[in-house]
Amino acid sequence: MTNLSVSVPELQVMDDGWRDSFRKACNLIAPVWPLDQWIAVNPFWGLRHSTAARADQLLQERGGINMLMPPEYYREAWDGGRIREEDLRASIEEFGGEQCLADYLDWPGRPSNTSAPGQGSILGTFSGGPANSAGNGEENLAEVVCDQVSKTCGAFFDQRQGRWSATRGEYDTGLFGFWLESVREDRSLDFRTGLAGARAFFNAVPDTMDEAIEESIKAIRVSGQELEALFHSLLLRVNGWASWCRGEDWRAGLEGASSDRCAELLAIMLVWESLGAGFASPAQKAQWQKQRARARRAGDRNDRNRLWVWQRAFELGYQRTLWQALGFGHQTEPVSVPDNETLEVQAVFCIDVRSEVMRRHLEEVCPGVQTLGFAGFFGMPIAHQQHGPFAPVRRLPGLLSAPYRLIDTKGSLREDFAENRALDQKEIARESVRKAKYSSLSTFTMVETTGLAWAWKLLKDSLKRGQHSNTEHCIEGRLVHNHGGDPLSDAEKVTLAENMLRGMSLTGSFAPLLVFVGHGSHTDNNPNQAGLDCGACGGQSGGVNARLAARLINEPEIRAGLAARGIRIPDYTWAVAAEHCTATDKVTIADRHLIPDSHVHKLADLQAGFEEAGVRVRKERATPLKLNGLGDDQLKEAMETRTRDWSEVRPEWGLANNAAIIFAKRTRTRGRNLSGRVFLHDYDPALDADGSLLEGLLAAPMIVANWINLQYFASVTVPEVYGSGNKLLHSVVGGNVGVVEGNGSHLRIGLPLQSVHDGTYWRHEPVRLTVLIDAPAQRIESVIRCQPDVAALVQNQWVCLCRMSENGAERYNKGQWKSIA
Repeated sequence: MTNLSVSVPELQVMDDGWRDSFRKACNLIAPVWPLDQWIAVNPFWGLRHSTAARADQLLQERGGINMLMPPEYYREAWDGGRIREEDLRASIEEFGGEQCLADYLDWPGRPSNTSAPGQGSILGTFSGGPANSAGNGEENLAEVVCDQVSKTCGAFFDQRQGRWSATRGEYDTGLFGFWLESVREDRSLDFRTGLAGARAFFNAVPDTMDEAIEESIKAIRVSGQELEALFHSLLLRVNGWASWCRGEDWRAGLEGASSDRCAELLAIMLVWESLGAGFASPAQKAQWQKQRARARRAGDRNDRNRLWVWQRAFELGYQRTLWQALGFGHQTEPVSVPDNETLEVQAVFCIDVRSEVMRRHLEEVCPGVQTLGFAGFFGMPIAHQQHGPFAPVRRLPGLLSAPYRLIDTKGSLREDFAENRALDQKEIARESVRKAKYSSLSTFTMVETTGLAWAWKLLKDSLKRGQHSNTEHCIEGRLVHNHGGDPLSDAEKVTLAENMLRGMSLTGSFAPLLVFVGHGSHTDNNPNQAGLDCGACGGQSGGVNARLAARLINEPEIRAGLAARGIRIPDYTWAVAAEHCTATDKVTIADRHLIPDSHVHKLADLQAGFEEAGVRVRKERATPLKLNGLGDDQLKEAMETRTRDWSEVRPEWGLANNAAIIFAKRTRTRGRNLSGRVFLHDYDPALDADGSLLEGLLAAPMIVANWINLQYFASVTVPEVYGSGNKLLHSVVGGNVGVVEGNGSHLRIGLPLQSVHDGTYWRHEPVRLTVLIDAPAQRIESVIRCQPDVAALVQNQWVCLCRMSENGAERYNKGQWKSIA
């Protein structure tokens, strides 16, 4: 099994005193990824060492953020039967409360104080200059400052969009230096802040960041435990850009480099705060102290506790339906599974919840197919170097670094050179058009003509039929070390293949056809495209990884090496790659020309099975997409049309409504309708005597599932902070940095509203991830002791850990296992 245990990068630029508080505050912010590599991230990751309820309290105190849904949401779930009496009683018992249902049932209808203003900024006691002049009394100096800092970040991190933006100069002064220079050069600063002397104040700020921080702390007069709270509060005010900066630091850490972007942003906010402290009157300072004291009270504790009881009851209601679907607690008919004689195909899918629906229907139409679940990068930790002037694209989980690089090749250096040169010229031409279009010297004729050309392209793309072309399938690749570029040895390739096969508990009983099914989603005009692709592949489609996995398995030298390590793949087994388009549920087989004649008929049967399964999957997906009543062909055409319709804001629902992950053999879940809500990862406890395989699974795939789960959770419960707003109003900033909403400057992170809400109802139920494992209790507990991040998620209630037992299931709570089904 690949060692998927991860060492999470943390900021380590400072060591004691205020420096330690600085580091801790930065580490409380979760990272985000660029749009073209976008992956779901648990926005509460930095708070994982606190209980979920305590994290909720801290976010209220410091940012006015309420992690849960309003009371009315839970009352509606109760009235609709989504929460039952046994769920509420069980939740009250978990929290150690008294069994007084009447109090809980009456509470959602009463006025409550479940939120509180975040720790106030002293800048909030000032009115912003221009906003005040325009008669907008709502905008204060704190909002003006956040806007200024956000625009500075937009200019600094711009990758290619800005044509008239300020440059960083001949040398990189860092974000702090870039910002300090910009405010010193801003001749309108006094007017915009409403403070005469603001520009002079910044001219007196020390040029070095450390000195500026120390002077600012002295001016603000905050120390001790309040210092970290203040730092965290400052970052939460520009949470989108703080998350981007944290992502820059994170990705640098994965590559062994250092980056202090988040610390620089915090320093900027701190200097602004010190400006407020320097200009504030005694009355304003007194007002600020009152705001901070009120924030520390963070609302009514009893109301918060009740809300958490309702949230837990909501989650227990889902678990009740999951146990029923799995057949726990009552007799069910045994499910037919193929034996060695009838087994024709083994199809390995990504653990993505959308794969559950396809796997279930494929097994129904092809009884001789065994499906397996494994992380969709198939254990291939690569960066993909395509032809042309493009940077390598990471195709692995964001938690991991890429030790290997897959370089596209057409078979010879001459052909590669020709291809690269042609693509270079093409990109130069495109860049020339961009410059001509956006240059201040452009004529109106150029702009208008280009606009007409784009209008024709939109019309042509909307009218074209069929699937998007995928040229990746026409190209081979060389696998080399990312650093140094040396080709991998046969032994290293064998290790890759071995880790993959052991990781999916597939070490024997191979079928004649072994299919690696990656997945992707093909849509037009969609900045959030990567969020619909494979998260395990770094927000890319999984076809490239699937092709590489199949190629390794088919190499005779690799098979010989595997046999020497105890994994014998029969000569009659052939590996094939495929890609599942999750927007249309069409599965495309790659490299058909390499298929031996002996396997052609088996592949034809499998393709027919994929097509029939796709028909059934589309019918199941029709209701949430509001496409009911269409025939099979009409439904297929409607879903294909959604992928190329540039105005479509919901081409598919992605991973909405994900709720659980199961680590078990497929025989434990085969034939069970899990409603596309469950990540399924194969795990055979009999092949993992020392528990190392389970440790790797909980330390990586479970954490990835937790990130996805809480990304969707937060995009529903706190959409104004952890969601990216209205997709119709998005503007892309900085090339691939992210999106802003409308003409705003705040970077929006998370999922768009249209990804979790259909215009009438929420399409995602915000429940924390249920983790169900088929393994002995002692083995699971051993992993918790060995993996700090796993322990933090389990013990602090960020996930709900359960195990399969002889009589159903047991839930882990405070070090004890309790029978629940």
